[in-house]
Amino acid sequence: MNQLKLWIIIITLSLTVGSSFIAIKIVLDSIPPLFAFSIRFMITGGVLILVSHIFDSKSQEIKKIKFWKNALIIGTFLILGGHGLIAHGAQYLSAGIASLLNSTIPLWVVLFMFLIFRNKITNLTKIGLALGFSGMIILVGPSIAGDQEVNLIGIVSLLISSLLWALGSIYSSKVSLPQNFLLSAGMVTLIGGSFLLIPSILTGELNLLPSSYLDIDFTISYLFLIFIGTVIPLAEFYWLLKVSTAPVANTFAYIAPIVAVFLGWAILSESVTYLTILATIVILIGVALIVRTSNNNNK
Repeated sequence: MNQLKLWIIIITLSLTVGSSFIAIKIVLDSIPPLFAFSIRFMITGGVLILVSHIFDSKSQEIKKIKFWKNALIIGTFLILGGHGLIAHGAQYLSAGIASLLNSTIPLWVVLFMFLIFRNKITNLTKIGLALGFSGMIILVGPSIAGDQEVNLIGIVSLLISSLLWALGSIYSSKVSLPQNFLLSAGMVTLIGGSFLLIPSILTGELNLLPSSYLDIDFTISYLFLIFIGTVIPLAEFYWLLKVSTAPVANTFAYIAPIVAVFLGWAILSESVTYLTILATIVILIGVALIVRTSNNNNK
């Protein structure tokens, strides 16, 4: 595998995911979260399927029921559960904190790979896990103790989201999906986005939609979120799953928080505390150790 190409994709994915948390905060100030994410992923799914057809119009993979069944399960984990809880939890957290909690995904991937498949955990990986979870305790501990204003609903939502995304990533790497990674991503997101519409309707979000004109900040942010923050990252993520492993594909999760924390401070004037900086450093070192070990084991 071309390592330069791999790292270009990982860095691009990290930048788009990190910046998407800023767009999410702006979008959720105007429209309800589940509805916003449902439309986001249905449009994304349609675009990815259309583009996959343009590049490979003779493919018959979209007609195979087994691919749709697997996409349904993956879409439930990644989109309905993973992103649905991001949509819910992001209302209560800064973009930086939300992204930082999301950065624990590689930790959960390694842990689940050990618990489910008995994958070997090296000493370096153990150190990475210890650091990663220590950083998470530094971040959320004061809130649990009542000493810091970080919303527990947001924290729990983002952590469960990370768990579900990790499980969905592992499942994605183990089951049959179309060879065309654009089609794979499109099927998963179209199904997941459609599923998100159900809780949106059941919770009465349609009654909360604004009846007046939405400003230019919302429009630009939502278009950015859909096309730059979703279409491109998902295509890249499924390419990484195809050519590497679930831990490597989730490498973006330890770079994206740096982007989100900086942009949250620069654009949204979000405060950055010393504990946030410390937690960021500890978590990212832990995840970096895990990813490095995963890369070495797969060379």
